[in-house]
Amino acid sequence: MCRVLLASPEQADRVFLKRIFAEHFFNVIFFDDALSAEEAYARSLEQRPDMLILDVSGSSEEIFQYKINIVKRHPNVKVILIDNEENFKHIQTAIRCGAVDYLVKPLKAEECKSAIHRAILALNQVSLLNYERKSVTDTLKESAAQMMQYVHEHYYEEINLDSLAAFMHLNKSYVSRFFKETVGMSFVSYVRHYRIEQAKKLLRTSDLSVTEVAEQVGYLDLTYFSRIFKKESHYTPNEYKQVYQGEHVPADIAFAEGHH
Repeated sequence: MCRVLLASPEQADRVFLKRIFAEHFFNVIFFDDALSAEEAYARSLEQRPDMLILDVSGSSEEIFQYKINIVKRHPNVKVILIDNEENFKHIQTAIRCGAVDYLVKPLKAEECKSAIHRAILALNQVSLLNYERKSVTDTLKESAAQMMQYVHEHYYEEINLDSLAAFMHLNKSYVSRFFKETVGMSFVSYVRHYRIEQAKKLLRTSDLSVTEVAEQVGYLDLTYFSRIFKKESHYTPNEYKQVYQGEHVPADIAFAEGHH
């Protein structure tokens, strides 16, 4: 389940975004809309959003400060910013704040869909992006949920399409096709993505060696793990550990605290 908070004074934009969610995603719930960043922050005091879509059109630094305060309270929230027109200063701040995406109005369906897709993947959840725009039945939702649960519970083992198909009691080719159509990436790609995200978490928050981290996320070959890790993160595991170990808060908080 992905909990979404929309914060924009423009009703048309909020309606447009909700239509994107309704047409292409499922397993999503919305909190009551916020009309401003201040109102979004007030909502966050009582609710825990997984995704925040925040309108920063014509905004001052105050809006970004509200966004930072929301992230301080909910460090795992993924943020998409939308703006009335391209603003270089806002783009720089969005990058420094670690926003998933920065979208400029008029909002475009494909750009919104892609941004939402990346945000949900960053949450280590199934995107459930319905690429073929077929109706998604409760049976399909249940099948997708079972597949994702299997990956999240067994990612550190030698899992593959054969083991997933056996678990689901389904044909391997069907499972492969269904997984890619439903999740938006192949089974192999998703397992790799999920393993590396778990490795990042261990490198940041534990004293385990890189070899121990590799083994805990399912890679017995350290060289292969290092190669995959760099491909996914642009860092070697050792570089990532040196840069991020002990850092439990998103980059935007450190940035904000260093500039206020």
